[in-house]
Amino acid sequence: MTADGPASPTFLAEKALRRQIDRSISRALADGDFARQLLTNPALVVEDRGCSPQQLRSLRTIRAADVTEFARQAHALFWLGEPKRSALTADSRLAMAAHR
Repeated sequence: MTADGPASPTFLAEKALRRQIDRSISRALADGDFARQLLTNPALVVEDRGCSPQQLRSLRTIRAADVTEFARQAHALFWLGEPKRSALTADSRLAMAAHR
């Protein structure tokens, strides 16, 4: 459930895909063979779990030379709707409060 009500099936599917992208990137960082496969075929992220046709098309647009660039492109594609975090870190907020 989100703060605005129950989570939609689309939101849940996007969240699952993001988790799978995270897992694939982590695996690619530790497994060079998997990294090469992932960079050649970004749709490998979903393995046999499936995703929407639009998500699959988006994954296939990723063209990266390394895992870091893959992660940047995937983030730009699938994390756009995430709320922005405050520019101030917790330490910055504490320091500001101490000076008041």
